[in-house]
Amino acid sequence: MEPLSQARAAYRDPVLWCFLAVMALMFWVPELIIYMGWADFWIIFLTEVFIWSLFAVAFNLLMGYGGLISFGQAAYLGIGGYTAGLLLKYIVWMNFYVALIAAPIGGALAALVIGYFCIRRTHIYFAILTLAFGHIVYLIAFKWYDFTGGDNGLIGIPVPDWVKDPTFANYYKFVLVITMIAVYLLWRIVNSPFGKTLTAIRENEVRADFVGVDVQRFKLYAFMIAGAFSGLAGALIMINERSVYPDLAHWTQSTQVLLMSLLGGVYTFFGPVVGAFLLLTLDADITQNYPEIWQLFLGGILVLILFGLPGGIVGFIQERDETSADDQVTKMNKLIAQFSRKTWYFFIGAVVFTAFFAILQAPDSWWISEDWDFELLSLVTWGIIPRTVLQAVVGAALLWWLLRGVRSYQLLFRWLLLAFTVLSLVLQMYLETPLSGLAIVFLWNIYCFYVLFQDDIRQAFSDGVPAAAEDAAREAAD
Repeated sequence: MEPLSQARAAYRDPVLWCFLAVMALMFWVPELIIYMGWADFWIIFLTEVFIWSLFAVAFNLLMGYGGLISFGQAAYLGIGGYTAGLLLKYIVWMNFYVALIAAPIGGALAALVIGYFCIRRTHIYFAILTLAFGHIVYLIAFKWYDFTGGDNGLIGIPVPDWVKDPTFANYYKFVLVITMIAVYLLWRIVNSPFGKTLTAIRENEVRADFVGVDVQRFKLYAFMIAGAFSGLAGALIMINERSVYPDLAHWTQSTQVLLMSLLGGVYTFFGPVVGAFLLLTLDADITQNYPEIWQLFLGGILVLILFGLPGGIVGFIQERDETSADDQVTKMNKLIAQFSRKTWYFFIGAVVFTAFFAILQAPDSWWISEDWDFELLSLVTWGIIPRTVLQAVVGAALLWWLLRGVRSYQLLFRWLLLAFTVLSLVLQMYLETPLSGLAIVFLWNIYCFYVLFQDDIRQAFSDGVPAAAEDAAREAAD
């Protein structure tokens, strides 16, 4: 009866139903894009986000949960791509799905061989070894012309006809289903006893070994699991491109996925997903519209985020002191004060980003011309600076007023603040803010809803618990 009870518990898992709900919602996005007449680029872009999110979550199993920083993870991305690509190109009777299944198997086997040597070293020596083995894989793919095509790669890999849909909708849905299943499996892995053991090894390897954990064996298992899912991501990239090149295994791909994890939050499960989305949106916005400054801008944004948010964006959103010995009233007041401070960070970040891109789009409008009509409507319509200043001043005034009510635990202001963040997102969409700017406002929405809908916060606003507790404490003191 135990397996039956475990199956029933799995069906009651709220995370499973959240995954299914997101998959059902995202499944019809291509139809929405086509119906609205938007460019097919967005379908392709979202497909790439799903694939890189899978790769980032697989990589973070090593770094975030195992404490193993790998600079050669792209090797398994390339091995997966070449495994599926070679099977489909050179074996005529090869089934598409069999080739796809072979990719994670190839990634796991390669990780088994490479990991056997790497896990025997720690810290910087482990990282350098992974980089060395990753470069070996890259050079094999680059130099072996008869087998891998060398620097020309494998071109014209046969794929099923449904993949060749001009709108790309069919492959989008295929990648969505595969990615959601794979990410959910990784979620179950990191929340299993195996995942908890990995976390224990990350926190204190010596103590874990002392209590009887076979540290090297668990590291090798983690290495193989990350290699398998990375190989699957590589095969999906190969199908996406219908070709595979040695650059897929280059060390720069490893640094890119490392940045995704750092950007989203290393010690959070969904942080790498957020990091992948943000990094790809920043890259798409900047390289398409401002190719001459994309390296400077992207580097500057990453430096600011990594210095200002050392725990990553998801870590910044989820940050909360659970170990404090303060009473309930003090905890609530500290939490609301922290919420107000972080809300200002999001607001300032959104305004600065919007202003910067507005100035880039119309640099001549920064200075007020003598020919301008100085009526308010003309300034708001014509001038970038007046419009941005109007947004900043009005938004800051409204936000200050709303946060003052929130700090007083007034229920109406809690709902007004949530409405304000949603309307801010609608306004930025109306003003055609670049996608990466919309992402900042969207994350602000997520943060506000995440905090203000927590049980203790909700109860504090509904029942006036902090105020009542303060009155009781004052009466007791008197």
